[in-house]
Amino acid sequence: MRKSTKENSPLKPGKSLTRLIRYLRPYGWFVVGAVAMAALGSIFNLALPWLVKDMIDQALIDKNMRLLLFIASSIVIIFLVKGIASYIQSLWISVAGFRVIARLRSELYHHLHNLSASFFQNHPTGDVISRMTNDVLVLQNLFSNTFLNILMDILIFSGSVVILFVLHWKLALLSMLIFPLVGWGIDVLGKKVKGASHLLQSKTAVLTSLVERTISGMKIIQSYVTGRYETERFERENELNFNLAMKQVKAKAILSPLVELISSCGLTLVVWYGGREVIYGNLTPGGLIAFIGYLVTAANPLAHFSSGYQLLQQSLASAERIFEFLDITPQIQEPEEPLELKGVEQGIRFDRVSFSYQGEMVLKDFTLDIPLGRKVGIVGPSGAGKSTLINLLMRFYDPTQGKIEIDGIDIRRLKLSSLRNAIGVVWQDSLLMGGTVQDNILYGNFKASHEELLDASKKAHAHEFVEGLEKGYDSDVGENGSWLSGGQKQRIAIARALLKDPPILVFDEATSNLDPKSESYILDTISKIERDKIVIVIAHSLKMVRDLDQIVLLRDGKIEGIGSHQELLKHNPFYRELFFGKNYEPQQT
Repeated sequence: MRKSTKENSPLKPGKSLTRLIRYLRPYGWFVVGAVAMAALGSIFNLALPWLVKDMIDQALIDKNMRLLLFIASSIVIIFLVKGIASYIQSLWISVAGFRVIARLRSELYHHLHNLSASFFQNHPTGDVISRMTNDVLVLQNLFSNTFLNILMDILIFSGSVVILFVLHWKLALLSMLIFPLVGWGIDVLGKKVKGASHLLQSKTAVLTSLVERTISGMKIIQSYVTGRYETERFERENELNFNLAMKQVKAKAILSPLVELISSCGLTLVVWYGGREVIYGNLTPGGLIAFIGYLVTAANPLAHFSSGYQLLQQSLASAERIFEFLDITPQIQEPEEPLELKGVEQGIRFDRVSFSYQGEMVLKDFTLDIPLGRKVGIVGPSGAGKSTLINLLMRFYDPTQGKIEIDGIDIRRLKLSSLRNAIGVVWQDSLLMGGTVQDNILYGNFKASHEELLDASKKAHAHEFVEGLEKGYDSDVGENGSWLSGGQKQRIAIARALLKDPPILVFDEATSNLDPKSESYILDTISKIERDKIVIVIAHSLKMVRDLDQIVLLRDGKIEGIGSHQELLKHNPFYRELFFGKNYEPQQT
């Protein structure tokens, strides 16, 4: 099939953070506990400068050894409690965060299986993989560290500001003039980081797609000597990736120094004005040291907050890409009250079926009845709409007009799994799933016994070569069956379809790339299929359809003729031209 319509993908930007928080609700107690530990740690952080104040003003100046010992012991206890709280906090938030990530991964994977065929034609594989791996990893960092770190920074900053006003409100007001400038720097540069992160994730997905395309098409690239073209294309995308990464790095790199510069200017003012207040007796030396300590304590969260805010922006960019994927609505939907197809008793009917891709008509008013027990061949030139019929029958797409019925029931009323379980398809490209030979055949029916597997393998003429493999049925087929020949892969695919034992069997160009011997094996298999099934054979080869009950000739999406081989040969010039050339004249009988 050449083109497809796009999936509906209603994206809701700006709500990503709210949606992420909803994912945490089932693990609320872990989150609440982690927040409580973070609050406890923050309180103890805020206690340290006050202890230093008392140590200077009361223990050191008054030379109180008992108080000095008490303060020193308190500092040790504070760090001990902080450490325990930090451990529990990290453990609990990690439990909640990793559970959310596991759930997101599962939802993404399940959603992937529910998407329509058009989605996979419109979205590069590398982009899909990037969303399911790179973007999820970014969110994993967010859940495991950033959320609570930002919360602790907010608590420590807020508490420090309150204590600053308690210590010396005039000095605190002077300090507050600096914080809006810091916030402005974080906001402006944080937005740049988010924008660059979103584009960078997209470009990373493009690079992933190019690498996958190169690996899968290496034979073509090497045989046509197009490596330089592919390399130059990769380098262009890689350079764009580099430029975006540097844009992100520059925004990140300037953020922390900017915060520190603004903070140091504020600290200079505080030291000058605070020292003046100590000289005039309006502030104790310990109070000034404590004030500076709380000011530094308040400034540290701002510096940390800047990096946390950067990661939050990156994470929101990744979350938007993930939710954009999850919000895609499959074009092919389950009916509201699905019917179960338990078998086929009558047959299939294509009733005035028309289908178009983006305005281009591929099938036009196609009507055909295929009763149970009939073996039908569908032939025609490339682009005539042959494979489209199978994609419509499997409900990978729905007709633009008309309907397809099985036993008088519109297939759009059937449960999708029920419909597809009734059809076994042997595709042209001999799709194998990796693993062993046995794994691939059992994909047709995981509950089948070993005897049933052997029977299907023998009917498909696969048993002969499988027995000759080093480990027999336990032999690895390699990635996509790369360790087997085309004919071997196709016979395994046929065995898989036969083991499924569906009432409808479809062979879609199953011999187009095979040698004559492999083709003869498949012909023999088709000829021995029992009459309790419907067999549909789509082929370019006359040998594949010559002995079938009926042949349907397609041309430009329309039926050009129906009949047996002899009938079409005698009465249909286009059929003769298709298989024998323009100058062929049938023998008169």
